[in-house]
Amino acid sequence: MSKNERMVGISRRTLVKSTAIGSLALAAGGFSLPFTLRNAAAAVQQAREKVVWGACSVNCGSRCALRLHVKDNEVTWVETDNTGSDEYGNHQVRACLRGRSIRRRINHPDRLNYPMKRVGKRGEGKFERISWDEALDTIASSLKKTVEQYGNEAVYIQYSSGSLAAI
Repeated sequence: MSKNERMVGISRRTLVKSTAIGSLALAAGGFSLPFTLRNAAAAVQQAREKVVWGACSVNCGSRCALRLHVKDNEVTWVETDNTGSDEYGNHQVRACLRGRSIRRRINHPDRLNYPMKRVGKRGEGKFERISWDEALDTIASSLKKTVEQYGNEAVYIQYSSGSLAAI
C-alpha cells in the first residue's frame, strides 16, 4: 500500500475529529456531573428510609442487634451492628445469615398480622380473627390459671425474647 492510498472506511483526519468530539462530550458530561449528583442526592433524601434497631430471635440465644431499614412501614434491608470500634475484647456482635434474613419472615405473605382463635377441632385449620384485647385477655387468663395450678416453673419463657426471669 502506498502512502497516497487511503484505507477503506476511515481516514486519519476523520479519526482525529471524532476522537476530539468524543473527548469534548466526555469532558462536558464531567463538568455537569456534580450538579446531577446533587439533584440525585436530593431525590434520595426525599425517599429516605428510616433505620430502627431490632434484635434477632431465630432461637440461637445470641439476640444479635439488627439495624432494620424501613420504608413505607416495610422492612427493606437488614444490616448488623456495625457501629463503634471492632477491636479485640470489645467486638461487634454481628448477626448470622439467619438473622440477616429476618426480612423474609417479617414480610412473608403467610405471616399472621393479627390474632386468630381456633373455632374448630384441633387440626381442622378453622380460625377466626379476634381483637388484640381479646387475645391478650385469653393469654393472661390461661397463664394465671397455669401458674395457680402448677407454679411459675410450668411457664416456658423463650430465651431469645429478652427476659429470662420467672413470671
